Amino acid sequence: MPKTNCFSTEYAKSSMSTCRVCMAKIVKDSLRVGHSQLEAENDLTMAGKEVDERMMAMAGAVRWHHFECFPRMKGAKWMATNLPASPEKLDGYKDLKKADQKKLLSLWKGMQGLLGDKESKGSKRKAEADAPGKSKALKRPAAATSSTSLSKLTSVQGVLTPAQFKKVQALEAQLSSCTTATLIAELQKNDQTRTGKKEELVSRVAEGRVLGSLPSCPRCKHGQVHWSRLGGWFSCPGYFDKEERQQKRCFWRSQELKRKSWKRA
Repeated sequence: MPKTNCFSTEYAKSSMSTCRVCMAKIVKDSLRVGHSQLEAENDLTMAGKEVDERMMAMAGAVRWHHFECFPRMKGAKWMATNLPASPEKLDGYKDLKKADQKKLLSLWKGMQGLLGDKESKGSKRKAEADAPGKSKALKRPAAATSSTSLSKLTSVQGVLTPAQFKKVQALEAQLSSCTTATLIAELQKNDQTRTGKKEELVSRVAEGRVLGSLPSCPRCKHGQVHWSRLGGWFSCPGYFDKEERQQKRCFWRSQELKRKSWKRA
């Protein structure tokens, strides 16, 4: 069924909302970006019966994200297809401070630069094979500029100390040249979450080397703990029970958890 993707931005009205990427709380008055999906008019009925209005309201509810987390809301293909051409089209954009409007414009420019590079990579592969030197010389600076710009905008210190943040940034720059397989191998050796995009794996390994590895959930004993440097929250989404063949939810959250020593691959 066709759906309309809606995007909005505002300053958080309270500290109650949760970022749908890192699952940490969004602090009051901080800049956040939201996404919702609205059903088309002809989807309001199913088999001739009206859909429950409460269900419709839940389906169309805004899912909020930290400004820094928004680029990781969806995959590159989805973002390239559905992201508005400019943040100026977002609901609430005109109500933001000029400095934050500029931040959003820079964020969009960085995202579109990376998305455009990924989208055109396949179609240009043959041309690059015919003239590799010329093609790569023209392409690399633009891609590198977009990546660097986006990294600066979305890299935050959060609850890290200045010294920890400096170490993590240095490691992220170093690890970005590693293969995904290498990063996954190191995460596997430490029993850490191994899913996600490469930049997420890079951050996970960098944080692990500096802070230590995350243990299993102290409540359910099976789930893999997630941590957000923005709010310093540890949380467990649950785990898949192989015997019962179903996902078991766990709502454990805390800002205190003892980490384990990190093992290098």
